Amino acid sequence: MGKRLVGCLFFVLFPILAYTQAVPPAANKIAYLSVGGFYTVAQMDYGQYHSMGWGGYSDLNYRVWKDLGVGLEGEAHIIDFRLKSGTAFQNYLGGVRVAYEMPYFGRHFEPYAKVLGGGTRFHYPTFITNKIYDYSTWSVGGGVDVKISNRWYWRSVDFEDLHLWNYPPYALTPWTLSSGISFRVF
Repeated sequence: MGKRLVGCLFFVLFPILAYTQAVPPAANKIAYLSVGGFYTVAQMDYGQYHSMGWGGYSDLNYRVWKDLGVGLEGEAHIIDFRLKSGTAFQNYLGGVRVAYEMPYFGRHFEPYAKVLGGGTRFHYPTFITNKIYDYSTWSVGGGVDVKISNRWYWRSVDFEDLHLWNYPPYALTPWTLSSGISFRVF
């Protein structure tokens, strides 16, 4: 009788003491990493041309309270002005992101806001030489991610207001509008 009691207590208490009980489902994870790419349309505030390009981003988010998350985002835009001169620019930004996940009509929408800082590289080709200039940049933006499946998300809209604050003679203030797809790594 004693051996049976000890055996039963072992099978009942061992998983609890060893923390081997079932873990919460993946949907309740409190941290995740996303990697994605997007297509961008930009208004450059430089000659008033609409430009097109592509880019990539990655964000690491941590859920701090219920559906509210705080994280870091890094991104790069590669934009060509489509001018005969071949003027182009790239910006590389990183910063803070705040997101709120909300289920709505059977889909999960995640609106977010972000503040990013970094640099922008302008390429001004001429007939004599290629000139490249770097400018300090910060941006404020936001958008909405829509859940497609457990790991795939559609960044339906992402808007950023950029400020190249050391562009001579005054600061340059372009904006970008992007849409793309991301994959949640974990």
